[in-house]
Amino acid sequence: MAQEFRFVTQVSSTTISMDEYLQLQFVLENAPNLSQLTPPDFRDFEIIQGPMQSTSTSIVNGTRSQQVAVIYLLKAKRTGNFTIPGAIARVDGVNKKSNPVNIEVTSGRTNRNNLPQQQQPAQQPRYGRRAPMEESPSIVRPGEDVNEKLRKNVFVKVEVDKTNVYEGEQVTATYKLYTRLQTSSSVTKVPAFKGFSAKDVELPNPPQGTMETVNGQQFKVFTIRKTMLFPLQSGQLELDPAEVDNQVRLLRLGANTRRNQQLDDPMFRDVFGNSPFDDPFFEDYFNRPEVTYEDIPYKIKSNPVTITVKPLPAANRPASFTGAVGHFEMSAVADKKALSTDDAVTLKVTISGTGNVNLMRAPEVNVPDAFEKFDPKVTDNLDKNSNPLSGARTFEYIFMPREAGSQVLPAVEFSYFDPKAGEYKVLRSSDFPLTVSAGKNANREKQDYSNVGRNDLSNIYPTVKGWVKQTPYLFGKPLFWALLILPFLLYGGVVAYRRNQQYQSNNAGLLKHKNANKVALKRPELAARYLKEQKDKAFYEETSRAVWGYLSHKLRIPMAELSKQLVQEKLQDKVEESSTRELFELLDNCEMALYAPTGSSQSRQHTYRQAIDVISKLEDDLKK
Repeated sequence: MAQEFRFVTQVSSTTISMDEYLQLQFVLENAPNLSQLTPPDFRDFEIIQGPMQSTSTSIVNGTRSQQVAVIYLLKAKRTGNFTIPGAIARVDGVNKKSNPVNIEVTSGRTNRNNLPQQQQPAQQPRYGRRAPMEESPSIVRPGEDVNEKLRKNVFVKVEVDKTNVYEGEQVTATYKLYTRLQTSSSVTKVPAFKGFSAKDVELPNPPQGTMETVNGQQFKVFTIRKTMLFPLQSGQLELDPAEVDNQVRLLRLGANTRRNQQLDDPMFRDVFGNSPFDDPFFEDYFNRPEVTYEDIPYKIKSNPVTITVKPLPAANRPASFTGAVGHFEMSAVADKKALSTDDAVTLKVTISGTGNVNLMRAPEVNVPDAFEKFDPKVTDNLDKNSNPLSGARTFEYIFMPREAGSQVLPAVEFSYFDPKAGEYKVLRSSDFPLTVSAGKNANREKQDYSNVGRNDLSNIYPTVKGWVKQTPYLFGKPLFWALLILPFLLYGGVVAYRRNQQYQSNNAGLLKHKNANKVALKRPELAARYLKEQKDKAFYEETSRAVWGYLSHKLRIPMAELSKQLVQEKLQDKVEESSTRELFELLDNCEMALYAPTGSSQSRQHTYRQAIDVISKLEDDLKK
């Protein structure tokens, strides 16, 4: 059983001098579902280091206690009495606030160590103390192998929450940089995630370091990328490694050949926002004449990780299944129950839940011929930075009735695969009965003369006979001129028809290309809108989705079964090799742009034109 929740602010001392450091800790004990901690405004203090995080767990007499501490090292800006407000933590969906603390800052030296001993969390390094030189991993001792030191103290690795999943089931990959040395780092190569649809989780900028223990050693850890992956094909899929370039600063014993001013190198303030050499530990080292430093370039990369992707079961697969994997709910609402033939009814279908929401396709609504239907409008409402991915996708269908009377829009059926249960599940709405009245523009019903009797026809005859008697000679009347011109019109029509047939015969390739261009422009319409709005990620996601959707439709392959290998097999004997190569180059460019965005308008314009060209060429080739 866990103990009760506690959230307190602790300081190393309530009285410090201007030349001393203040260590401040926001300590949470037994915090259920801690999602966020917001520090106060340190307006009277300068942040020397932090925030740093430490966690510890203890079990005493069967009682489990967990502690999380967020630590700052502060220095006062001026003398006086100051109050540091409490921090705000969101715990189990509720905001909690720690206690404020009062600090007195004097001008003289207090002549004592002001950092706490008894209140420090387990395994937390004691910042502000000048550690002995031999305790620092940055020191290169005589005869020590520098490469081995770098290998043990700086590395990057990828962590995945699952290695065995179904097609479409989410895998979260987290790339982390571990370091015990002072380093300036930059990511030079991001993984391509081939065979996956991917969505990045936004990370704080600059990255916030945390502390982790690896093989008994404390490492500072920075998350450099966190991505939600949805496999598009089955088999063994490999996550490519990430590559990171580092400039590592090591210390050597010897004559001091550099001035202290050089320690504030801007290069070491660009990555994490503050210089690691602000620590007084380094201040002490570089004031000693026997210590010099050396900057060493060091390139590292993570190990590849293999994900085993199982195909979705073919048994009991519903006809309405289009590739949704996760856990979902559905609502379907029609905005009208009564309307005229001049009006339209909107059917709004919202599917919400957790899973591959961003890949979800519109459910098929099979309306009768009495309705004219249009392609649905798609709207996304994804939870920002949710992990696993959750949110809703709404499809708005518009139907126009052609006939008056009692009509029915059939029920909407949506099915998905639940990976936890290992089975398909079907959601179904109710039918939507409609009362349709005739509108002002409704077509008049054709009159039925099949049952007209002989007497009725005789009544019409005198009128016709009288009209014939009263009609003057035809010459000079409009009908005369119409009959005179009619042969010339017929001759002109025949000539125009033959010329058109000959043009189509001679220019079949050109007409086919025009039709192909229409298809190519229709597919990425939404991507064109994102291009105009300069929405970088949305543009590349929609361009990729448009191309995959075109391939699924054209090759008649369900989206859940679509893969580059299968596409290549289908296109092998139908299109030119250059077209296939350009297709995969486009898809790779879209994937890379999602994880290494350039922000360049020219790049997006080039990608859009490339998508139009690729779809147009495929449309040309596949119609041969």
